[in-house]
Amino acid sequence: MRPQSVLMGLIILFLCLGLTGCEQFNPMENTETNKFVGIWQNTTGYPARIVFSSDGQCIYGSETGTWKLQDSKLSIELADSGLIYAYNYWFSNNNKTLLLTKTFGYSILYSKQ
Repeated sequence: MRPQSVLMGLIILFLCLGLTGCEQFNPMENTETNKFVGIWQNTTGYPARIVFSSDGQCIYGSETGTWKLQDSKLSIELADSGLIYAYNYWFSNNNKTLLLTKTFGYSILYSKQ
């Protein structure tokens, strides 16, 4: 009975080691992503509102799409038109204000609702 216990222990050990890296969690990325989740209102232009969902879906003005953070940039891809917007971003006012800037200098300021 002792060899069976050792064998079972080794199998459990190898399973635990094999599954350890499957779902790599990056707490920094999750924290940064959480800053975006919610409704953001812009009173100065289009799109007047952006809704970021925690599952990567978004509403950008009147269009639906997906969003992600990659290389310290916000990327929004719209489903219907296929357009992809890439922004540099900065948070201020305790993460209640969001400034999105295109590479050619166009900036939009949003407030979290």
